[in-house]
This record gives sequence, structure tokens and C-alpha cells, in this order.
Amino acid sequence: MLRPKNADVEAGFSTLELVLSVAIIGVVCASAFVAYNNALPLMRADSAMQLLEAALRQARETSVDTRRNFTVTFQGTSELVGAVTGVTCSTSSTPPCFDYFLPERMVYTLFTGVPDTPDGFGNAAAVNYNCPSGTLPCTITFSSDGSVEDGQSGSDNGTIFIGIPGQTKTARAVTILSATGKIKGWQYNGTGWN
Repeated sequence: MLRPKNADVEAGFSTLELVLSVAIIGVVCASAFVAYNNALPLMRADSAMQLLEAALRQARETSVDTRRNFTVTFQGTSELVGAVTGVTCSTSSTPPCFDYFLPERMVYTLFTGVPDTPDGFGNAAAVNYNCPSGTLPCTITFSSDGSVEDGQSGSDNGTIFIGIPGQTKTARAVTILSATGKIKGWQYNGTGWN
């Protein structure tokens, strides 16, 4: 048999090439892990803000559609409960009633040094809606015309602040204009609200 021309040369990778390849893969995986861990709280905060906005919009739409008042209660550290006035909420109820919790580690909170939203409805409490002594539970009511009333003095604009304690960049806010029930979400980027 004839020998191939390069029979003396061994095929494959050297140990040095394998070690370098594994080291490069390790560095890429480590930097991807760090980036993921930095982005995860921000994604969780955005998700919580969207859930809060959706629940409030659902309450407003239901109050207009059913021509009944719809109460929304902010309670505990992260719970949001909605009920149609005069209707018992259960899992089989026809009108939509809800009991939502904000995503993991997200709570109603204020951050030191974070200013009020550009709407300027106030930031005296995490749920700034004329709640008794600024504490939870706090209830607001969507009227059949879509407007909002707080539980104390009637119509009042308000802001709900949420975030992960100790992580200022997760600060999110949802403002509600009482006269129209307009709901707007805000994200804090470390220097201002967007």
C-alpha cells in the first residue's frame, strides 16, 4: 500500500489550543451571566409596571362597561385586589375581578433621592393616593364614567411607586389622572423618569 504524503503529521488539536478555547468560552459565559444578572431586575420591574397598568386599565374598562363602580385596593407589600361594587368576586364570577401580586421581590416602595414623576402628583407615600396616614391598604374607585375617586376626599390624582428595595434603577411608577382615568407608566433610569 502507498503511504499518504502527510502520514508523519498527527491530526487533532494541541493541549494549548484546547485550554485557550475553553478559557475563551469561560470568559464569554461569565460576561453573559453578569449581563443577565444586571438585566433581570430591570426586566422584572418593567413586567411589574406593565401588570399594574393592565390591572388598572382592566378596572377602568370594567367600570365603564358594567356601569358600576370598580374598587382597586393596594394591600400588603405587593398585592392588588379589584372588585366590582355590589358583586361578590370569586373564581367563577362573570364580571372580571382580580387578585394580583407584583413579580418576585417587587413591592410598593419609595426610593430616597428619586424625585416625583413629571406628572407631579406627589411622592409622599408609595401609594400616593390620599390614603389614610399614607399606609396600606389604600382603595381607589373607578366610576362608571371612567374617572377615579380615592377613599378619602373624592377625586384626586395619584401615583403608585414600585421597585426592588435597594435597587434604585428598578424604580417604576404609574400615575392616574382622576378626571379621565388616564393611566401612564414611568421608568426611572438613574437620573430621571422616562
